[in-house]
Order: sequence, then C-alpha cells, then structure tokens
Amino acid sequence: MNTLLRDHRLRRELTALDVAQRLAVHPASVLRWERRERLPGPVHLTALASTLSLDTTTVAAFFDEVRPAPLGAPDDPSGVGLRELRRSAQVEVRTIAAALGVLPSTVYNWEAGRVRVPAAHLPGLAAVLGVPADGLPALLSRRPAPPAPTSALRRLRRRTGLSQERVAQRIGTTRHRVGAWERGERPPLWAVRRLAREYGVPVARVARASGVAPPPLLDVRRWGPGDLPEVLVALREWSGLRQRDVADRHGWHPTTVRSWESGRARPSPPARVLLEELYGLPEGSLLAAYPAVSPGAVRSTRAPAGSAG
Repeated sequence: MNTLLRDHRLRRELTALDVAQRLAVHPASVLRWERRERLPGPVHLTALASTLSLDTTTVAAFFDEVRPAPLGAPDDPSGVGLRELRRSAQVEVRTIAAALGVLPSTVYNWEAGRVRVPAAHLPGLAAVLGVPADGLPALLSRRPAPPAPTSALRRLRRRTGLSQERVAQRIGTTRHRVGAWERGERPPLWAVRRLAREYGVPVARVARASGVAPPPLLDVRRWGPGDLPEVLVALREWSGLRQRDVADRHGWHPTTVRSWESGRARPSPPARVLLEELYGLPEGSLLAAYPAVSPGAVRSTRAPAGSAG
C-alpha cells in the first residue's frame, strides 16, 4: 500500500486536522485522500502538495495510479493538452463552453483528463482555438511538460505556511519580487536577512537557497589591518542582526556599535571578546582586523552597560 501522503504528513508532525484546516476541508477527506478512496480536485491537489512540501507532479502521480480511465468513446481524444492550447490562444474556459454549448465544468474535466473530448466538438473547438481541425486531436492529447522543481527558497516559505503576499508585506517588498527570487533571481542581502527572520532559519541557509554568495570578509583569512569596520558590518548583516540588536545583547548603546562600524572608535578588549562570542569566532581573531596604528590614534570605547557611545 502506497502511504506517500501519510508518511509526509507525519514527517512534518501534522495531524489530519492540521492539513484539513489549511485546505478548508473535513479531516475525513484528508484521510480518504491518503488511502486514495477519494481523488482531490486540481485546487485541493495543489494545496495538498504545498502543505506537505511535495511537488504537485508527485502528488498527481500518487493519485494517477488509481485514477479510472477517462470516460468517452475510445476514438475521442484526451484533453490533457487543452489548458496549454487555451492559454496560448488567450481563450477563457467560459468562451469555449459558450461556443460549444457545454458547461464550464465540462471543459475543466477535459483539461484534467477526467473525460475525453467528444469528436463532435472538435471542429468547433478548433475554430475557437484558431488551430487546424485535423491536427487538434494530437495537440489535445499532448501532455504538458512537468513544472520545474520547486526551488529551495520556495520550500522554505511553504514550510512556514506563508503566502508570497504575506512574506512581501512582512519584509517590505512586493509579491512579484518574492516570486522572482523563488524563480532564481538573487535577492539583495537585506532581503536575505529579513527572509531568514520570517522563516526562522539561519541567514546562511536562505543565502544558499537563493544562490547568494557570502561576503568575502566573512573569511577570517582575508582580514587585514584596518578591515575592522567592514568586518563588523559583514558579520552583523550575515547574522541577520541590526545595530540595535547587537547593542541590546550586552547593554551597549546603538551609537557605540555604529562608531565601531564607521571606524570612529574600536571595541575595548572586553567588548571585543563579547563580539567574538556573539559571532562564534575564536578568541582574539578580530585583532587581525584592528588598525595597525598606535593605541592613541583611534579611540577605544569601553562600552559599559548603558553607555551612550
């Protein structure tokens, strides 16, 4: 017995009720789908795949194993290629339904492959789509190419249950931009940091998922005298922290952190140790980036609790 859906639900620590609430169906429907006693429609199939972090094609194949053969005469063509033809011709379902004298649900059934397209409707359908009638059966029977694999960045979003629109609102951008990042466009570093915060994962994980390379100054071996301001900025931004976040960790004032990152001052030895602990660095590693000047040339801030910087 194929237990694909049940296995993935349990792996995500979801109950049938959890899934049902996300899809706005009864929990019994979820259990029947898992046993393949019932077959979901296209909308629920897509939502189910998203909830379980599976590709739609994988879930569709799970149900296709028990799906009955399409109804209709043996010589009637399948309509699985109709949706692609219709979209290429920019024709709506209701336009086809009105032209052929059928219900819109019938057209959707043709597109889903649940019912074959009656041969009597082929001439009228060809006219609506603007294609030759003799070549229409082959075009209708052509299965669409499987969708591209779900990107790692999209999977991170889906595991949180957030929509693109909701993510865009939270990080201060547009839904179209979030979609572009999930399709392969590289987001800026500020977006990587905010996405990591919303998805509850390290910044590095979002960066890997979106193809963003770490800043060179994250590599301790590249640090040289005078790099301290840029190093502190790179470490903080890659950690997904604001200057205020760094200050609040140890009771510093944000202007103190700002002075370090601008090069107007440098952390005292105790503050340096705390920064190295914050960013997971070996003790003393930041010294390689300190200015190679005399101690009096650059002011060192002690940064006690409540310091004004």
